[in-house]
Amino acid sequence: MKTISKLIVAGILTLGVANANDIMVKSMTKMDQGMNLIQKGFMHNSIDTIREGIKLLEEGNKEFSDPKTIAMFLPKDKQHMVNVAANQAKRITLNSNVMNLRLDDKSYVNAANAYSDTLNACSRCHAIVRDW
Repeated sequence: MKTISKLIVAGILTLGVANANDIMVKSMTKMDQGMNLIQKGFMHNSIDTIREGIKLLEEGNKEFSDPKTIAMFLPKDKQHMVNVAANQAKRITLNSNVMNLRLDDKSYVNAANAYSDTLNACSRCHAIVRDW
């Protein structure tokens, strides 16, 4: 009976990790696509492209903003850094809002600064996870 319960627990944990990895891949893919569109929009003076990118960025960030999901993704020796990753997700959310507001008031340089800070938030989290 102990063996069966251990197998069930192992299966549940495996599904949880697989689900976290799936969420992470989807999230990072959307965020990557969003960041690329935002940059392209700034380069081509296309507010619609920037807004499309912001939307993708927000969708991807929302999927990966739950600390429980972040914890499942982080390597064992990085588990204590969940709050750092969660704070970067909050920073990305804030910058997305700033970009939209600055686009509304035609303050494109400030919108670009928010994009730059978003890139810094991404880099900070990746530096932690990947030991850059």
